[in-house]
Amino acid sequence: MIICTNCGHQNADDEKICIKCGALLLNPEQVTATRGLGNTDYEEGVPKWGSARFNGLMNLILDVLDTGDSFKFDANQVTEIVMGRRDPDTGEMPTIDLSSSDGLTKGVSRRHATIVRRDGALHIVDNNSANGTYLNGQRLVSGQPRILRDGDDVRLGHLVVRVTFRASQN
Repeated sequence: MIICTNCGHQNADDEKICIKCGALLLNPEQVTATRGLGNTDYEEGVPKWGSARFNGLMNLILDVLDTGDSFKFDANQVTEIVMGRRDPDTGEMPTIDLSSSDGLTKGVSRRHATIVRRDGALHIVDNNSANGTYLNGQRLVSGQPRILRDGDDVRLGHLVVRVTFRASQN
C-alpha cells in the first residue's frame, strides 16, 4: 500500500497517482513523464500552445485517447457540453456519455465537467467531480472556467480526452 501524503488515502502499490485526490505518489526524482493509461502519446504537464480561438467555421473534436472513441460538434451547436456518465437510476444522460469508454472504472463522475462557449472561446469547468478534472496536467478548481486550446489534453479522473479544433468542411 502507498499512502498519499496529500489526503492520507491508501492506494495500491502500482498506483502512481492517488485515486482519491489525484496527487502524485512518486518522488519527483522517480518521474520522467506521466503517461496516460494505455498505449498513447499523452504526457501531463507539457504546455500546449494551440489556438484558443473557436469560431462558427470550426468543429470541436474530442478524442478519448485509450479507446479511440471520438465526439464531433459543429461550432454553431456548442453552447454547453456536459461530459460524464449516464445515471443508471434516473436515466439522465450527459451530452457526452463516457460510460462506453470505461468511464466508471476510470473515475468519471456522472456530470464530471462542462465545456461552455463564451466570447469566441471554449472554457472547461470542473463540476465538483470526485476524481478531479485536469487540463494539461493541472488540476482545475471546481466551478472556475479555464480556456481550452486546440491540442489540449483533459483528464477526467483517469480518462484522457484530446481537444482538437478543425475547420469545418462546408
